[in-house]
Amino acid sequence: MSSLPILGSEQSTIRIAQIAALRARGIGEHIDLPQLVVCGDQSAGKSSVLEGITTIPFPRQDGVCTKFATEIILNHTDTNYEITASILPSSTRQDPIKSKLKQYSRSMNDFTELPEVISEVGTLMGLKGFQNITNGPAFSEDVLRIEVQGKTGMQLTIVDLPGLISVENEEQTETDVEIVQQLVDTYISSSRTIILAVVQASNDIANQRIIQKSRQVDRDGKRTLGIITKPDLINTGTEKRIALLARNEDTTKLKLGYFILKNPTPTELATGITSECRQKNEFKFFNSTPWKEQRLDNDRVGILSLKTYLQILLDQHIERELPKVRDEIRQLISTTEKDLLTLGEERPSIGHMRLFLSRISMRFHILTTSALNGTYHEVDSEFFKENEHQTSTRLRATIHRLNTSFSDKMREKGAKRVIVPKHLDALSTSNSEPGDLNEGIDDQIQVTKEEMNEWVQGVS
Repeated sequence: MSSLPILGSEQSTIRIAQIAALRARGIGEHIDLPQLVVCGDQSAGKSSVLEGITTIPFPRQDGVCTKFATEIILNHTDTNYEITASILPSSTRQDPIKSKLKQYSRSMNDFTELPEVISEVGTLMGLKGFQNITNGPAFSEDVLRIEVQGKTGMQLTIVDLPGLISVENEEQTETDVEIVQQLVDTYISSSRTIILAVVQASNDIANQRIIQKSRQVDRDGKRTLGIITKPDLINTGTEKRIALLARNEDTTKLKLGYFILKNPTPTELATGITSECRQKNEFKFFNSTPWKEQRLDNDRVGILSLKTYLQILLDQHIERELPKVRDEIRQLISTTEKDLLTLGEERPSIGHMRLFLSRISMRFHILTTSALNGTYHEVDSEFFKENEHQTSTRLRATIHRLNTSFSDKMREKGAKRVIVPKHLDALSTSNSEPGDLNEGIDDQIQVTKEEMNEWVQGVS
């Protein structure tokens, strides 16, 4: 890495370390944590943007760096570089595989070892195309974490996601397309994620799916930052349209606005290009015709401006969200402790288990006796508490109500024949409709007093 102006503060280092520690302990699976996420369509120039921000030269051959999410943590110190790679397994992994992935850790002397690390990680994740793996998924929900300590010039954490796939092909199936879609959705749907949406200048922004997706989860554009790439590849004469977008004056407006960058050319990438050289090339490009006539904001042009803004943005975002994260963690701890208490005492031996079962059977006997006797407040008043949404546990009271109900029904409708006045009997023989006088009399036979007398005489 080359020398860079130092961005961020000691406070940034502390906050980023706190968030990284929470994520490493799996808190991110239960509580959304503040983060910056780079995402975009395939071939949008996302890798070049990420390399410009972090100065980490990610390998581009065979697209191996886009098979899984990569979390990059930059900590600026005055010490020599310390580069560590590890894996954060997905919560969907089974425990044996999860344990194996967690055990992976590798220290690197420099980034020339990064291609080998990515190959090892892809193999451990069981991804198709790594080593001799031919039958397996092309993408993974596991995360590669790269921690860099040294003269990085930044205090920053950023997550790189696989590029959104336009159409399936021989190497990327429909299942792969869905996996990437779900992975991106999982990250950007969090209200604490700042979306760094990388869009190509050569494509209509309204048709780029990362913008469509961000609109779904961030309708007001409050946490989406647009990064326009490849302005050197657009048709001559369309600079005005792109500049309108870059100035956030187009129809697709974002609260965080846009940055416009010129990515290095393939030749520059092949021969190697320093951060200083990239910044000089960008400055020269945007200060030449036709771009210098487009009234671009210099603070929104080039990779250095973007890095400076991201550092400030992340610091403010963490400071704003950290108190909420603390409150949610306290609530999670409280809920978890209550859940643990409901599990009861530890039962490590057969004797403990027998004692536990004996206590359960004794409690059942006591509660049953209280329910039968109607002594609801002598043993466990909470158990016998009335709840209109549940079956009552007050057994004696319930039996009494049922008996009373049965008695009332037998008294009112227990007779097979019921005497009705003669004029009502005439009505009952007519075509009756629901709501008539004989409604609800069930199967009782309606007779007049004379008919009842005849029947009594017949059966006596």
